[in-house]
Amino acid sequence: MPSPRAAARARPARAPQLDEIAAFARVAELGSFTAAAEQLGVPKSTVSRAVTRLEDGLKVRLLQRSPRAVALTDAGRRFFGDVAPHIAGLRDAAQALDAYQGQPQGTIRLSAPPDGGESFLGEMLVEFGARYPLLSVEVDMSTRRVDLLRESFDVAIRAMRELPDSSLVVRKLLDSYVQLFAAPSYLARRGMPRALEELADHERVVFLPDARRGQQPVDGARAVRDAMATGRIATDDFQLIRSLLRAGGGIGPLPRVLAAPELASGRLVHVLPEWSQRAGTVYLVYPSARHVPRNVVVFRDFVLAWVKRLAC
Repeated sequence: MPSPRAAARARPARAPQLDEIAAFARVAELGSFTAAAEQLGVPKSTVSRAVTRLEDGLKVRLLQRSPRAVALTDAGRRFFGDVAPHIAGLRDAAQALDAYQGQPQGTIRLSAPPDGGESFLGEMLVEFGARYPLLSVEVDMSTRRVDLLRESFDVAIRAMRELPDSSLVVRKLLDSYVQLFAAPSYLARRGMPRALEELADHERVVFLPDARRGQQPVDGARAVRDAMATGRIATDDFQLIRSLLRAGGGIGPLPRVLAAPELASGRLVHVLPEWSQRAGTVYLVYPSARHVPRNVVVFRDFVLAWVKRLAC
């Protein structure tokens, strides 16, 4: 009966496996099965069996073994010379991947609503870019609801009254509230209203709801609802309302987060602070996956921390 090694040599040659080549290359480099096993972090027997399988598969002896030393055969030297550059390339690729995972880089495709892009989103992205200089962000601020999966978006910021479908991971950012604001120049000319009923005597910028975006008209106290139902200028765009208010066009509604920079700079003043209407919730959403891309994880964690700091 032929020996197992002889039987193996009688079979057709098979393609060598990567782990076998890696084990052989490490033994060839170090001249020792023991040293190779220590570097690879496996038992010596595992390295020895891998090299034996490689030799059996190639039907050629690559190493001369003795109790004191290990030496390459002529075939082994030639094979090692051919595979060594590729093994080194694989190691470099693995090290580059480690560096990539340690220092995020690439492009994040972000979908965000137009309202808010000039306020917290702009400031947030500048700070994000300073912290992660190898990451770039491509922002789509369309009013339509993008399909993250089909359109290859990494993440979205959405203001919604209802949660999206279960194919998306949802993280709450903040509750959105609409309040009333005006420019100091307007209030200097017309005076500050002290009661809800006084709104009827003021110039008003009206927000018209847009059903496609799921927004609702300013409502709440009856006096506010009735007064803010009509005005000289009406629009469904909060960015335009903000510009009109800054120009002294009257009193009008804005999401608090959109008005925050104007309040800080003194370009707008909070009117009738006792009135506030919850307009919905702002979420961070991204496609569900077993392994969330590192760039998305980095962006998610940064946004959650930034918004938490903003709310303090």
